[in-house]
Amino acid sequence: MKSNVIESTFLAGKVLKSSLPVVQPPFDPDAPTLKRMPLPQGELAQFYDADGPIRYLAFIELRAGSVRGNHYHKIKEESLYVIQGQLLLVVEDLESKARETVGLGAGDLVLIPAGIAHALRITESGQAVEFSPSRFDAADIHKFSVI
Repeated sequence: MKSNVIESTFLAGKVLKSSLPVVQPPFDPDAPTLKRMPLPQGELAQFYDADGPIRYLAFIELRAGSVRGNHYHKIKEESLYVIQGQLLLVVEDLESKARETVGLGAGDLVLIPAGIAHALRITESGQAVEFSPSRFDAADIHKFSVI
C-alpha cells in the first residue's frame, strides 16, 4: 500500500487496520492502489490488489446490536472490508492473551492472522466483505469468546 493509506497495527503488530483514502477523479499515476473513488455512477472501492490468490470470498450483513465471530482459526488468515456501518472489532492474541478493541467503519480494511481470536460488535447496521487466501473449512473455526 502506498503512503497515503492510513494504517495502524494492534496486538504488537499482528492485526493490521487500513483506512482507505477517498480519491477524486481524475486519477494521477501517484494515486494509491487501494482506495475509494466516489464516481457519478456510485462508489468504487479497490481493497485488494496483490499477487496472492483469494480462495474464499463472502458478503456479511451487519445487523446493529448483534455480535459475529467469537472464534479463531488455526490456519485461515482473513481480511474484512467494511462497506457500510459501524462496528467494534475485538481481537485477542491467543499466545500473549493481549486484547484490543478497534473501531471500524466504511472504508476500513482489517487483516486478522491465524491464531487471533476475533468478534464483531455491530453498533450501526451495514455490510462487509470477508476474503482469504485459504478456502473455507468449518473444522478451522474454533469457538473462543472475546465479547
